[in-house]
Amino acid sequence: MRYGLTIWAAAGLVGSGITALLWAQTQPRQQVRLIGRVSDEAHRPVERVEVIVDRREVRAMTDGAGIFQLDVSPGDSTVGFRRIGYRPMLLTIHPLPPARDTILVELLSSAVQLPEVIISGSPSKPLRYAGTTKYDEVFLRRKVGLGTLITRGAIDAQFGVATHELLKGIPGIRIWNGPPKRIRFARCQEPGGVSVFIDGVRQMIGASSAGVAVSANRGSGRIPQAGAARASPGLAPGLTQDEPEIEMLSQINPADIEMIEVYRGASEIPGVFHWDGCAVIAVWTRWNR
Repeated sequence: MRYGLTIWAAAGLVGSGITALLWAQTQPRQQVRLIGRVSDEAHRPVERVEVIVDRREVRAMTDGAGIFQLDVSPGDSTVGFRRIGYRPMLLTIHPLPPARDTILVELLSSAVQLPEVIISGSPSKPLRYAGTTKYDEVFLRRKVGLGTLITRGAIDAQFGVATHELLKGIPGIRIWNGPPKRIRFARCQEPGGVSVFIDGVRQMIGASSAGVAVSANRGSGRIPQAGAARASPGLAPGLTQDEPEIEMLSQINPADIEMIEVYRGASEIPGVFHWDGCAVIAVWTRWNR
């Protein structure tokens, strides 16, 4: 290491003698600006290479052209280069190289074995529904804990029953087989307070048994369409054999249903089924039929 020597001299007359004071101080050489370029074996520039001084301090990083600049002082001894996917390199800079010299650094590629990463999580819906998004919102509501869901497995377990009978066993719901057939929700006693949705579309059933929309073929699996009420023999004009909700559900073959959502009170009904009533029966037909 080279140093410049500066000497100050002072002379003073004390009595008959002369006292000379010499004070010497070494002054270190100034910092040097290093400019360099980092490339790979194919002489392509390597960006985002960390330039580390004395193995502890990152002072620069290469740009898109592989160029870096940094200042080093006589107290610095090494400059290292590090980037994932390449072998690290270490250069000695003691003594300091001449200013304005350009350093060319070539990094060799090196395969990096990363530790095994295991990603786990619970599926948002059963695998059998992986081919459709039709029921995604249904499973989201189930995950939140809203309402009661009657699955396809539960429907298969009750083979041969009518669609409205699938609701039997849900707390707070009672089914009368009539005549006329009736469905009652403990938390929904309002006349016409129960609404039926099929594949997300509200079916227009009236507040009384006179306003039911029916299909031409009971149990055919066809979705009921709005129309005139069906009068049963022996009943007064304007009355049907069953209550509107029963009539509507009876038009759907259980074999064509994938699942049913049931919301038993106004506080349970999600916004997608919002209306002025106090209970909802949402029927979802099968997507792969």
